[in-house]
Amino acid sequence: FPTASTSKHSTYEVVVTPSDGTGDGPTASASVTVLNTDPVLGGPTLSASTVHRGDVLTCAATATDADGDVSTLSYGWSDGSTGSTYTVSSSDASGDTITCTATADDGDGGIDTGTVSATVVNTPPSVSGVTLTPSTVQTNDTLTVSASTSDADGDPLTVSYDWYVSGAMVLSGSSTTLSGVSYFNK
Repeated sequence: FPTASTSKHSTYEVVVTPSDGTGDGPTASASVTVLNTDPVLGGPTLSASTVHRGDVLTCAATATDADGDVSTLSYGWSDGSTGSTYTVSSSDASGDTITCTATADDGDGGIDTGTVSATVVNTPPSVSGVTLTPSTVQTNDTLTVSASTSDADGDPLTVSYDWYVSGAMVLSGSSTTLSGVSYFNK
């Protein structure tokens, strides 16, 4: 049968009648039903392969179906949520894998699925402000630094300070003060 003459769920039957020229023998038959063809999923793909907390991942896929069915695409995430986007949360730790499962369903029993993953990576800490006091310094004064730091991953921070006098580093470490008595020219 030509492709244009066939459609899914149609049953094709053939009846065979033997004849010897003087009479017909008993008939026999066979039939076949054209079954649904499963959709074929293209993808899925993710908007990024590595992510930080707070990032939004987008999962995308396509589907084709030889029967001409229009497939419905759905998306599920490794945490049980659904939808085409996922916001990386504070419970997603550095090194975790986030997986999207895309499903194409042709509504006639045909399904195809695929998965794709991204890895949560560490977000470097940041310094949002540095203040030195006093703002006017005399030779024997002690400078004190105050720094505002944060880490989006909630990791504990260690802050180090490199102190410079006239372009030359004079002290490095965890000290938040620099004595003018020791380091300033008089």
